[in-house]
Parts: sequence; C-alpha cells; structure tokens
Amino acid sequence: MTVRTRRQVVQRCPNCAAKYDVGIYVSGQKVRCRRCGIKFEVVRSETRASSDVASVDPDAPREARPRPPQKANQAYRMATGELPKGTELDGYVVDEPLGRGAMGTVYRGRQLSLQRPVAIKVMSTDLVEQPEFILRFRREAAALASLSHENVVAIIDQGRLEQWCYFVMEYIEGPTLRRVISRRGLRMSVALDLALQVGRGLDYAHGKGVVHRDLKPENVLIADRGSAGYLAKICDFGLADLLYSDRSFVNLTGSRISMGTINYMAPEQRQDAGRVDQRADVFSFGVMLYEIFTGELPLGRFPRPSVKNPRLDARLDGVILKALEPDARRRYPRVRDISDALSAVLR
Repeated sequence: MTVRTRRQVVQRCPNCAAKYDVGIYVSGQKVRCRRCGIKFEVVRSETRASSDVASVDPDAPREARPRPPQKANQAYRMATGELPKGTELDGYVVDEPLGRGAMGTVYRGRQLSLQRPVAIKVMSTDLVEQPEFILRFRREAAALASLSHENVVAIIDQGRLEQWCYFVMEYIEGPTLRRVISRRGLRMSVALDLALQVGRGLDYAHGKGVVHRDLKPENVLIADRGSAGYLAKICDFGLADLLYSDRSFVNLTGSRISMGTINYMAPEQRQDAGRVDQRADVFSFGVMLYEIFTGELPLGRFPRPSVKNPRLDARLDGVILKALEPDARRRYPRVRDISDALSAVLR
C-alpha cells in the first residue's frame, strides 16, 4: 500500500521567524505565533517562492531546498534602494548612512542653504511604489512636523524626488541611550533626569495625538550640553500613527514588519499592532525604566527593580511595576502619571 504524505508548506512568523507548517490553511487566514503571540496572515503561492514563504519537500536534497529567511534578531525585511554618497535631494546632500531598517535608511546629510548638518530618512523604493504607503508617509511627516519639543527630534522638511520619498530631521551629535546604559556606572541622578526627559517628550507627543509604537533605548539620542547636562531626544517615530485616525493603511506595515520591538512591546500590541493607544507606549517606557535602573530587561518572572539594584529607592518599584502591568486597564493611563510619580519620589 502506498502512503501519500502531505507536502509541507512552511511560513515563518514575520516578527520572530518561528517556522510553521501552514499547509492546512488557506491564503488570508490568520495564525497566531506560539512563540511571540502575534497574529500573521498565511500567504500561499503555488507559482512563486520567496524568502519567507516557501513550499518545502522534506525528501528533496539539501542543496535543492530554498534558502532560509533572515534570523529572528535581524529586521524581517531590510530597505531596498539606497542612495550613493553625494546625491542631492532638493537642497540637501546625502552623506554616509547612519542606520538601516525595514522602512528605509537614515543618512547624515547637509542642508545647502544653511550649510548645517541634518539627518535624512529615505524610504525604501519598493514601498514608494505602493499608493497606500505614500498616504502613510505624508501622514507621518505631517504628524512629526506638528511636534516641537526639546525632547523630540524635530522634522525640518519632507519631499519626493522621482522614486525617492524622504523627510529631513535635525541632526543630533551624540550616542543612543542604549550605548549610555551599556557603559555602566550611570549615576542615579543622571538616570532619573534622562528618564524624566523621555517622559516629557513622550507625553508631549501623546498630547498631539502621536503614539511612538517602537520606544526603546536605540530610539533615544543623548546630546552632551557640557555644563548644562545631557539632553534626551526621542527619535524615529517611523511606526507612529495618529490616534483616532483612519487605520486602513496599517495592513501595509503588518505584512512587512511587526510594528515594534518584541521585548518592549505591550501584550496588546503583540496581539494587534494597529489598534493600540498611548498605554502601549506606557508599557514600553516601563521596560526602559527597568532597564535604565537595573541594566536588564524585565523578562519572565523578573524581580522587583530594587532587588536587582540595591541602590535604587524601593519606592520606585511600585511606579515601574504599575507601568509594566500586562493588563492595559491596570496600567498608568498616561506617561505623565509616571513622570509625576518619579518626581514625587525624588522630592
């Protein structure tokens, strides 16, 4: 008797790259990842193979099998179409890249009219081909342009030239908060001051209807003002969305990357990244606070912050743990509430 086995159809979670056999599902059906908890859409294709969705014959020789996708700790899909150094974009000259991601590449640049350094975020060319993305890009630029606060990186300009969509931001000379934390020896007074600055910038953005969605130490720049101390500036609102606005374009990003970074994402954001409010940023801010004061992430059954760091005032435990409540209804409703609680402990 011949036993016919079903051919596996393997798809990886777009957030953590866990493998799933989706052969029993149809295209468009939603599957929940058992590893990270997000839902992703099944994509079945009988006519083409891709790096993230491929039909795998277990009996095929290894060299004939499709190449595996990128590792989970890398961006699910990196930007395509980068600009060579010296390219001019309507009065701005592109210099070396500062960072790359799934949505685009950030370059150091120069504004010719004022001869000042700027940061230029150029969107990936394959995204620009999609009308839905152009709408999202314009909304994002408009939302960022409305932000004017010393703790938020300011947007200067935006434009489109041929296949390039870009916006221009102020250039901050300084390390990220991630690098500052990793150096160790951060004085408690400095740590508290930086935390309060991030809280002020985030609360201001929320007041303007903008949710960051990807708050983490890599997205906070630290400028050294000498005797005036350090200035924290939140950057990369690339995953921001206007509160209470039309969310029809969110599906575009959902198929490309998971909105946010898994260790900083609120539980509700892992379930439905397009339907979160400022309380998701409250959770991310709580993760950052725990990391700033202990040097570690609050993973699994984590200890209270003052247990990890005996130098920490135990009254801060309740503040940080409330920000980290898994249930959004039990969390602080606003970042301002966290800042007020931190200031009260300081006093």
